[in-house]
Amino acid sequence: MKKSFSSIINKDKNTSLSKKFPKKEDNEKSKPLIIFGTIVSLSSIFLLLYTINNKFG
Repeated sequence: MKKSFSSIINKDKNTSLSKKFPKKEDNEKSKPLIIFGTIVSLSSIFLLLYTINNKFG
């Protein structure tokens, strides 16, 4: 029993270290997605405020 648990723990340590430091390729791909998501969220907030202002204002 102890051997199987120790192998799982060792695998988790190796994968968690690789997940903490993303590769440069992943970082380069995420920057445009973050910018696009920010633009979409801000535009949806402004459209919501515009709709509320027209309907109730």
